[in-house]
Amino acid sequence: NATGALDTASGKDAGSRPDFSNILASVTRNTGRFRFGATVGEYAFPVVGLSINPTFKTGANTDLFGFVPVAYVAYAPSEELTISVGKQATLLGQESNFTFQNVDIQRGLAFAVEPNFSRGLRAAYANGKLSGDLEVNDGYYSGSHRAVEGLAGFAPTGNTSVQFAFIVPGKDTPADPTTGIANKAEYDLMLTQQLGKLQLTPYLLFIDSPQSNAAGFVNGETAFAGAVLGSYAFSRTLSLGARYEDIGNHSAPHDPSLNADFVGYGAGSGASTLTLTPAYKRNQLLLRAEYSVVGVRNPAPGAAFGATGTATSQTRLGIEIGAQF
Repeated sequence: NATGALDTASGKDAGSRPDFSNILASVTRNTGRFRFGATVGEYAFPVVGLSINPTFKTGANTDLFGFVPVAYVAYAPSEELTISVGKQATLLGQESNFTFQNVDIQRGLAFAVEPNFSRGLRAAYANGKLSGDLEVNDGYYSGSHRAVEGLAGFAPTGNTSVQFAFIVPGKDTPADPTTGIANKAEYDLMLTQQLGKLQLTPYLLFIDSPQSNAAGFVNGETAFAGAVLGSYAFSRTLSLGARYEDIGNHSAPHDPSLNADFVGYGAGSGASTLTLTPAYKRNQLLLRAEYSVVGVRNPAPGAAFGATGTATSQTRLGIEIGAQF
């Protein structure tokens, strides 16, 4: 990548990067009236098509949310209702924050637009085929500005579930270290379908950042993303993960508003990505290889790939080796 690296003077990414993707320990109590959970350690958010910064680099990865990204306490007054407070993962998206939680090593470009963690108060309700969550939090980890986040789910069978999630921050919420556009509302429609050894998890994401003089946005801007993720289990030890996605800004090229680019390649740009990740898991051992390719549409000058940022496609190969206990 021509831009986005925080550990080089030019901002150009390195051709290869060895690093630790996760070193984490979690403890959870999810039964009884009083419950809690915490995750401690280091982690990274590798994303296809974007520069991969070191796990411990200031301004990226672990530095954004700290060595305790998850820490909450909860009270369950009934079997259906749970009320929790603290640092919790977002309700949006079909991809999770830590690499080992996903079918692919790298996350997609749509994941990069969504929130990761927030601090707030959440109520969760589940009864039969229906479920719902409602939360008041600090949005994109602003620390000061409020947002409302929620989810409604319906699971007609044990193999099928449909969920709608959203986050709506205040229109004047300023940028923070986790995102340059922190006033963006997001609406996420998600399907999970199990078909024998095949699991499909497609989703659609609409993004809307309103005009705000306080936030420095002269125009209201929108974007749209669609993704299909899948995993096929050949056996108890071998599987193949895959993702195809497309995301695009609705802004015009050269749009001067600071919220005109959600994708990362300039106003008016878009991208398609394909990722394939075969995995081997036996007992505590996890071994994955990955192939990904990204194609960019209408990038701003110097914002895409190669030394000059003018190449419109990029291919990556990756390996992840780990152990889970």
